Amino acid sequence: MNTFEHLEEKIQNMKDEKIIKTKKSPLQSVIISVTGILLLLLGIIVVNNETISLLLAFLGTLLAIPGIILFIINMGKNSVDYIYEPTGKRFKKHTVYLDEQDARSMMSCINNDDFNRISQFKKTMDSGHLLECRGTNDGQIFLVQLSQYIPHDYVPASPVAILRNKEAKAMLDWIKS
Repeated sequence: MNTFEHLEEKIQNMKDEKIIKTKKSPLQSVIISVTGILLLLLGIIVVNNETISLLLAFLGTLLAIPGIILFIINMGKNSVDYIYEPTGKRFKKHTVYLDEQDARSMMSCINNDDFNRISQFKKTMDSGHLLECRGTNDGQIFLVQLSQYIPHDYVPASPVAILRNKEAKAMLDWIKS
């Protein structure tokens, strides 16, 4: 059995492709948390009407708790984004399940670097074959790798293929369809 480098490892080791690793910004979570805390304080301290006070306190709590949780997640060591430097676009993670026959065809496409037939593959809801993709929303670059379920995890079953321009756009269109 071949052992292939996992897609995440490949992205981290790609120096020539101008892919930048950045830490996720906690700004959104801070704004949500501060807004929730301000609403909570406004409801408890400032408003005299009991109904409005309870409503503001409830809404403040409803915003503050997820904001704090999101902040903790964004500050974790695994919370990174990858940016494609030439376009400035972030990589987005996509996963597509394929049936057995399409998985074999996809393996052939990856090995032969020929993605002309990509639109013919059918996506399934769940299977033992998973196509992991990372790409920009403008379709300039896509990295794809086929993984196979071997109890208790999906393991890489193909090398990572790098798609650019027309092929990357075709992959993006297929994923979004």
